[in-house]
Amino acid sequence: MSEQGRVAVITGAGRKNGIGAAIARHLAGQGTHVVLGDLCAEPPSHLVNPGAGQWQELQEIARELEGLGVRAVPVRVDVTDAAAVEAVVTMTMEQFGRLDILVNNAGVVFGPAPVAQMQEEAWRKTLEVNATGTFLCSKLALPALMQTAGKYSRARIVNISSLAAIRPKPYMAAYAASKAAVVALTQSLAQEVAQYGITVNAVLPGDIDTGFKRWGLQLESMVRGQALEEVVAAAVGQIPVGRLGLPEDVAGLVAYLCSQAADFVTGQAINVTGGRELVQATMPESGR
Repeated sequence: MSEQGRVAVITGAGRKNGIGAAIARHLAGQGTHVVLGDLCAEPPSHLVNPGAGQWQELQEIARELEGLGVRAVPVRVDVTDAAAVEAVVTMTMEQFGRLDILVNNAGVVFGPAPVAQMQEEAWRKTLEVNATGTFLCSKLALPALMQTAGKYSRARIVNISSLAAIRPKPYMAAYAASKAAVVALTQSLAQEVAQYGITVNAVLPGDIDTGFKRWGLQLESMVRGQALEEVVAAAVGQIPVGRLGLPEDVAGLVAYLCSQAADFVTGQAINVTGGRELVQATMPESGR
């Protein structure tokens, strides 16, 4: 499978320091054309959330990638809207004639709170984006991916889950449940589509230094009643390699899973955590 000339759709790619953008850079550097999707709208203001990528930033990322000699198309897409997702797939096939890779990276958390106080809307919206969005994108992209797999070589779906899927934290039940659902979906779908020449894998990032993670650390500092620097140091102290991860750490694994070298890898959930899951988790404490 030539790395040149392939086409990838990557959701949640609208933040320059995010995992989606890093994946796009890595694939573009190998000659893969990219369709970059993000919500590009303000999420509900009454639910605590880290926000979504914005149109201007998404366009800037696309221009950056075109400097690498590939085509990069920014698109607004709500992954919970089947019609919007289908429109992106249709546009991709019209413009490129193929779809080799789908990276389901779009993810969010709304209203983190103890289960007893969590708003039902926060639970529903978190699962809707993270789990249902991954389902819809995969389902609606499958016909195009099957066409590519039949004409060229194996097609790929890579789902970005989270360490939270296997090591949930307090106050993050909705996020953890949604990311666990992504792993289960990955493993079921991998069995269904292997016969068509499509591999499906999940990547579970740990503490990756993105705007999303910094937002979470700030919330944690408020809950603990500690300075942000202390919370960051505590997080790093629980990572055996001794640092926060970088978006590029995740992007490298995704690029491998999309490569010919991973033809025999499917249905896997692979951690990118610096060994974090090997260390016993600590419970947040309220400020004194």
